[in-house]
Amino acid sequence: MKTRKLITMSAMATVLLLGGCKKFLTEKPLAQVAIGDFYKNRYDMEASLTGVYSAFQQEMVGKEQYTEKYLYWGEYRSDNFDRFLAYTKDYVDEIALNGLTPTNQFSDWSGLYAVIGRANSTIKFMPQAAALDVTLTPALADSYLSQAYALRAVSYFYLVRVWGDAPIRLEPYVDIAEPADYPRESKDKVISQVIIPDLEKAYSLVVKGSKPVVYNMGEAAICATLADVYMWKKDYPNAIKWIKNLFAAKNPLGTVYAGLSDANLQPSASWKTLFAAPATSNESIWSIHWDYLKNGCACMQSSWTSNNKQISIDEGIWATWFQPQSQATRSSDIRPRQTADVFLAQPKPNRDRFLKWYPTAANPTATDIYPASYREMPVYLTMYRLGDIYLLYAEALNGSGDLAGALKYLNFIRKRAGIPEYLATDPLVASQTAMEDAILNERQLELFGEGKRWFDLVRTNHVKQVMDPILKRRQLAAGNLEAPGFQDPETKSYWPLNRNVLNSNRKLVQNPGYTD
Repeated sequence: MKTRKLITMSAMATVLLLGGCKKFLTEKPLAQVAIGDFYKNRYDMEASLTGVYSAFQQEMVGKEQYTEKYLYWGEYRSDNFDRFLAYTKDYVDEIALNGLTPTNQFSDWSGLYAVIGRANSTIKFMPQAAALDVTLTPALADSYLSQAYALRAVSYFYLVRVWGDAPIRLEPYVDIAEPADYPRESKDKVISQVIIPDLEKAYSLVVKGSKPVVYNMGEAAICATLADVYMWKKDYPNAIKWIKNLFAAKNPLGTVYAGLSDANLQPSASWKTLFAAPATSNESIWSIHWDYLKNGCACMQSSWTSNNKQISIDEGIWATWFQPQSQATRSSDIRPRQTADVFLAQPKPNRDRFLKWYPTAANPTATDIYPASYREMPVYLTMYRLGDIYLLYAEALNGSGDLAGALKYLNFIRKRAGIPEYLATDPLVASQTAMEDAILNERQLELFGEGKRWFDLVRTNHVKQVMDPILKRRQLAAGNLEAPGFQDPETKSYWPLNRNVLNSNRKLVQNPGYTD
């Protein structure tokens, strides 16, 4: 009896196994699910958009410690920062001395194309998911699409500012057989046919007049980016148009930015709120939130830490703007003492303690305790804020011939900083050229370390003028007695294409002035 039962059970198992063969052979392995089969509901699209933000955030702050491209691209090549000579490596020397090579790790644009690729998928498959899931309402779909278009545009904006010409890819890869090699398109084409249309599309989809989440690309962030893009084109009327649209949008506190006076800025006494708690500031527009609990330490070369870092504040601006703040007769400017530790001294000036992102007293002294647990603190990197836009507005007004308007917005920033306002008769602002220089100088101080300085120098064609004497000084200090300074700003203002990037795409051509 027992033997017969076993035989019967064995036969049934065989039948089941054979009957299931067809299904087993036709099922798709999980690792080979087509990309289009993934996007089926609201949660898939939320995950997709989160992936876009995550990729962009990691590109800016760094997947590993001390790889913050936000600063390597926007600050470290400028007159704001220099090598910390005792500890530098070759790739930092290249940046500080403008001797970039295609092997420099920060010349790789792959991370930005990863952001673009994720945004492409979000845009492509949103209608499909919305058709399959009624909870993905048209309002939600539009909100997610707006952010995806905006983040794609920002990524392309970084590409054209750092490398110039760049390949355009606006569709996700859905088939491994698709060709992956694309040639570079002119930076003007990328701006006119991708960046501006994407941002305008994002603006058309975003809900106007809503209270924003400062860590998302909302109405004001889209307007700020469009104004910035038009400033690169020196199209002042359109820059002014989008700044006025921004003034009509709401800030994180739920009130309009207005843009009428210094009263619309973060007050002097709580200026640090902009960086330590941007969600509570009426001036914030868009910030990156790096959560140490999820992402680990936001350890940057210029962050406040006692580690042996490779980057320090340049000795020129340290001597003229930072160091006087540690003296008894310091100026009234509220910013230097809340931007870097101007008190702590070593045998050489301790120029590597940049603390703008960390909470400090409004008027710190040498006895104040600076954040010791920096590894266990969130960091909020400022992408855009109203002070930045005020100075862009001043520049656009000046470019349009409105010197009085430019002076007004320049003085709003100076008044908030606690320093004397310019008079219209002051030679430093009395002409269009002088006003442009005054605004550029104020942007250097107000936005120090916020990823703007290098781009400002390139955008205003001031690279050679500003960087030539500084590079000669650095080159002499490094033992280069010829000290050629900044050579050929038309080409050397851009980064070279990384060798790995060139090897992966046969249609790419290296930037002029660099060898493969």
